[in-house]
Amino acid sequence: MELGQGHLRTIIAVAECGSIGRAAIRLGQSQPAVSGNVRRIEKYFGGELFHRSASGVRTTPLGDWVLVKARTLAADMDQLVSSARSVAGGTGGLTVAGQPCATMVALIPQLPRTAEVRVDHSASWLLQQLSTDALDVCVLTEPAGSELPVPAGVHRRVIARESRPVGISAEHPLADKETVELADFADDDWVDNPFSDSGLRAACLRAGFEPRVRYWIADPGVYWPLVRSGRAAGLFTGATRARQGVVFRSPQGDPLANRIVLCWRDRTESHAALIHRLTDVTMINGTESPLQ
Repeated sequence: MELGQGHLRTIIAVAECGSIGRAAIRLGQSQPAVSGNVRRIEKYFGGELFHRSASGVRTTPLGDWVLVKARTLAADMDQLVSSARSVAGGTGGLTVAGQPCATMVALIPQLPRTAEVRVDHSASWLLQQLSTDALDVCVLTEPAGSELPVPAGVHRRVIARESRPVGISAEHPLADKETVELADFADDDWVDNPFSDSGLRAACLRAGFEPRVRYWIADPGVYWPLVRSGRAAGLFTGATRARQGVVFRSPQGDPLANRIVLCWRDRTESHAALIHRLTDVTMINGTESPLQ
């Protein structure tokens, strides 16, 4: 086996996610494939990179050392590819990425057809990619009341505010109530995103209770059945439409709302007209901008 960029990304994903399963979701691979890849990488290095346990994985001393080198090499490779594409294609090779949200969906038609578009659940991963020149622009979600730190040379602008309703089973006791408080869900189990801070815990603590998160799932397609069956309540984006057996309820005061943040690098100032157009996406999306 020859060590390649894909192996480096596997090491980084497993270390950051703390779980083979969550790393598999980020990498877009099956869990057995990632597990097998880790074993091959460990054989290549001649020692274990990760301690395995029922609660997940954590790096060994060898894993810590390899992880530092892997991050540096992966960042250098991303910068090499990005720079080479810019030289080959001029300013047209724009790469835009974002977290899943209604504003991201509304942004895509505003982009040049030549732009490359990616979607990832991890804000920290997207910011890392932005700081290493692998991305030009990214769209992030941050819970109201907190602010994502951005690397040097990266600009940020809040462009929208999106409500996030709570999805519950149609058989839930609150399903027939038009007005609910977040505290009304204190006795529910929850499903939450393992890759980024959804703001659920902070909002629930402000409402006077600690949420019981029993399911950590990034893919909404997977947690729909949990919500429909009544096993858990979950957060959904404002653009999501309820399905049969699931109803949405928005707690009073909108305590679970997200701010949508547009981030771009200094070098992207050459796309100033595009950046200006993207910051006006709230008029297209119909979301409420706190800047207005």
